[in-house]
Amino acid sequence: MRLTTGNMAVTTAATPDAAAGSQMGIAYFAVTGQGGRERNEDGYDCVCQGALMTFVVSDGMGGQAGGAMASAIVLETIRQQAQSLDRDGMRHGYQSIEQEIRQRQQQQLEYKHMGATVAELRIDANRQLALWGHFGDSRIYWLRNNEIMAVTGDHSVVKSLVAAGLISEHEAAVHPKKNVLLGAFGVGGDAEPEILAAPVHLADGDAFLVCTDGLWNCVPDRDILALRQSASSVEHWVRQLESRVKASAIEDKDNYTAIGVWITPVDQRTLRLDGL
Repeated sequence: MRLTTGNMAVTTAATPDAAAGSQMGIAYFAVTGQGGRERNEDGYDCVCQGALMTFVVSDGMGGQAGGAMASAIVLETIRQQAQSLDRDGMRHGYQSIEQEIRQRQQQQLEYKHMGATVAELRIDANRQLALWGHFGDSRIYWLRNNEIMAVTGDHSVVKSLVAAGLISEHEAAVHPKKNVLLGAFGVGGDAEPEILAAPVHLADGDAFLVCTDGLWNCVPDRDILALRQSASSVEHWVRQLESRVKASAIEDKDNYTAIGVWITPVDQRTLRLDGL
């Protein structure tokens, strides 16, 4: 095994107009919970437009109603977009999110400190391609051939220190500023949203995990991979991840949200939707 580190829905999808032999099955399962907090300011959505499926999580910040409002703005803006693998379209969507959050901050005093992260995965089932973008410290992991890759890099103080070689990954995990962000929607900073340079090709057996920091802070990358390898289904995998979060010894556990996505042979697909 090689390791590279860089409420609920179950469905699979395949496009009926795709040419025979070019279809791709997509199975996913999502969970979210408040952890040890009084309320859940995280949010997620799974949007299907024809052959294009979008999986997005957002971690709201700002306390009281502010965090929940900010993450809701992220999800609603993405939901209303025309879904495609166009980087400019995704970038325009992120600009719209920033503008809407800034406007709400100015108009309503209770929202002046709100902000939100995003991790967004888009998959074109016809073309068997994926594109992703992110802002803040919500993450996307790509699992393939017994490897796990964190394909997004946190916009955080500790990640900048790791990148500069000033601290190790182990030190980053316990650093007192590990939750301090260098950028997210509505919070300012020098960082900007990042979008993958070009779509990547997918293969049967690929898996993705789109999650907020309440998940990855509690479950190491190696365990995410090991649980994927032993799981009988995407639901089983994500349920096990959630169990690890609940069993974690971390005090004051954050809200957590995770969407597991499996690429499957199209002849294994089923269709079921719960809770969306």
